[in-house]
Amino acid sequence: MEKTVLLLRLLVMFSVMLVSSGAALGAEPVSPTISVDAEGKVLAKPDLAILDLEVETQAPQSQAAAGENARRSEGLLQALKKLLGPEEKVRSLSYRLTPLRAYQSKTKPEAVTGYQAIHRFKVEVRDLARLGTVMDTAFQNGASRVNGPYWGHSRLEELQRQAAVEAFAKARRLAEALAQAAGVKIKGLQKVSTHQQILYPRGAGEAYLKAAAPPPTPVEVGEEEIKAHVAAVFEVGP
Repeated sequence: MEKTVLLLRLLVMFSVMLVSSGAALGAEPVSPTISVDAEGKVLAKPDLAILDLEVETQAPQSQAAAGENARRSEGLLQALKKLLGPEEKVRSLSYRLTPLRAYQSKTKPEAVTGYQAIHRFKVEVRDLARLGTVMDTAFQNGASRVNGPYWGHSRLEELQRQAAVEAFAKARRLAEALAQAAGVKIKGLQKVSTHQQILYPRGAGEAYLKAAAPPPTPVEVGEEEIKAHVAAVFEVGP
């Protein structure tokens, strides 16, 4: 501990010597500084769930596969719009129509046996207590597959700010402790920067098929950490 304190004092003294030398040469005075970084975090329970739905149809002819898919997709949309609240959303993500091919032999090209149409939808659910009902309704009205749920936060920006404020407070306390150990005082803040954690929607790792048993309800979700990192440079002096 004594060696650490001595080292800190020597560093500050060296910084002061550099300042004096710069001033004598007419250079811009440079204040001695302490650089610190810290991480802040807040715990929050996700209040948003995202479902990835797929409507899949197959038929010998492309028009038949596309037509059946359009019919089932429209039924799914109408059922979900009746169920979802005003702040909840459903929208189309992608659509593709592809031929189904069967291998024959090395000398013959693959034969087209039919066509497959897949329409994907994204559903945003705010009332997590109804999540199981939304999934069941999707299956009952044309969905072939449900991926998710993927959890998110509607207040993510606010939570990130709280984490950043906590990180800066920790950085300030650390700087004050180091300054005290070195026998100097914090005179001001020279520079501060933040780095927010990139929080991607977290999935439950489930993919439910229509033929499988209905998903468990209600779906429980635990708290998760929202983190922020702060780097700060404080001016110090006697």
